[in-house]
Formats: sequence, structure tokens, C-alpha cells
Amino acid sequence: MSLNTNAFSIKPKQGRRKFLLRLSWTGLSLAFATFLAAMISFVRPRVSSRPAMSVKVGFPDDYRPGQVVYHSGRKLFIVRDEKGFLSISAVCTHLGCIVVWNGDHNMFLCPCHGGKFDAEGINVAGPPPRPLDLFAIRLDDNGSLVVDQNIIIRRAKDPATRFQSGNA
Repeated sequence: MSLNTNAFSIKPKQGRRKFLLRLSWTGLSLAFATFLAAMISFVRPRVSSRPAMSVKVGFPDDYRPGQVVYHSGRKLFIVRDEKGFLSISAVCTHLGCIVVWNGDHNMFLCPCHGGKFDAEGINVAGPPPRPLDLFAIRLDDNGSLVVDQNIIIRRAKDPATRFQSGNA
């Protein structure tokens, strides 16, 4: 009786060179997949399916002329001056930090990178590329000021559009 050596096909051990080659291709494939995923997420528009974000911020008489009020839950400022009302986003246009109001200097300051905005949210110093965003503001049927954070007004360096109440 003779042994049939072909019945047992024994594969030779994987060589070190072949192992390193497969490991390299796997690493390159993972790196390419990560790069591709990043490019797709960058190009794809960010569509938000969040619910309407209208918030009542009080009555016009609740705000004195020259007053700036921060609404922390909504990350917005209500500014009342002699021209009317502004609803200004508290998110810096540079890298998204939350700006603070400095009443002594009459300006918004970004604590992250030193951006400065005037009382209307116009960028005056630092790295922010454009003014703070505005939100649409209106009066509802009861006479309350309502800010609609779904309507974002991105602006260049130009005069801000205000809501005029009958009492302003």
C-alpha cells in the first residue's frame, strides 16, 4: 500500500514578506476608506430635520434701549437700541465658540481667539471672517417678541436689519 501524498495538500506557511505586503495593503485600504468618508461628509450638504425653533423672548417693553440680554438656552442675544431690536447668534463665526457681551467696551468678545464684534455683531478685530449671524425676529399676535432660529441671516459687513416695534 502506497501513500498518496496528493490527498493531503499541505499549504506552505505564509512567508513574512507576503504577510507584510497584506498588512500594508490593509492599512492603505483603511486609510483610503477614511479619507473617502471624510470627503463625502464634507461635500454632502448638512440637512437638519430638527423641529421649528421659534422661541418667545418677552415683550418689547421688557427691554430697555441700549440693553443686551443673553438667552443661554438658545445661544442668542437680544439687542435693543434706538433703531429697534436685533436677535444675534452667540456663536462666533470663526470656530463656533460662544461670545460674551462686554458692556464696559460695548462689544461682543470671543474668548477662544480674541475675536471682537461691535454692538450690532459686526466683526471689528481678530480672526472671525464675517459678522455674527442674525435670527429672524418678529411680534406674534399677543405682542411678544418671537425669534425664529430656523431663519438664519448670514451677512457681510453692512448695517444690520432691525425689527421695528411700535414702541422703539
